[in-house]
Amino acid sequence: MAAVASVGLIALAGCGTEQGAALFVADERVAEPTVDAYVEGIDEFNAAQGEEFVVEDLSSVRGFVVGLVLYTEIGKAAEVEPLSADEIGPVVNQEALAYFTAVGSEYRDLYLEGLGYQEALRADSEPRALTQGEMEIAVAAAAEDPNLAQATIEQLEAAAGFSDDLVGYVDEFDVAVNPRYGDIEISPLPSVFPVEVPQR
Repeated sequence: MAAVASVGLIALAGCGTEQGAALFVADERVAEPTVDAYVEGIDEFNAAQGEEFVVEDLSSVRGFVVGLVLYTEIGKAAEVEPLSADEIGPVVNQEALAYFTAVGSEYRDLYLEGLGYQEALRADSEPRALTQGEMEIAVAAAAEDPNLAQATIEQLEAAAGFSDDLVGYVDEFDVAVNPRYGDIEISPLPSVFPVEVPQR
């Protein structure tokens, strides 16, 4: 399995035009080898499980890894304390946790750290009322998404407020991603409140 270094140790100061950077958050950059090592490790683990586990298109894996790292780096830039594994227990996807634990402890840590920062940022956000346009989009999206169809207005308002904060963080911390990682979306509900990370 590819060796994976701690994101916190690899994130180095650098300018936006510096080659070899995967992500940019404020004055920090995360090097491409860091993100790529996580993706390669997952790919190698899947291959070892058998052909049915092999993912031909790794873009979704890259997107998931980049999203976790972005939440961690945005949380650090915003100076929030990540919630502990116990505190985020109710929102942890147990199947995902079991999978990442099987891949390796560093992957489990990546998942829990990213989720811990995500939930800390969410806890700092304030709900807001949906606009008429957003309500119409939500109704249309709910027709295609059974989970969204079960959402309460309070949950939608919470997602709206959190998404607003994320848009603010992306702007405040000049968050960007290397184009080779594709379109990265970090919204809690992208079908209604998109928060796409700019490419640089």
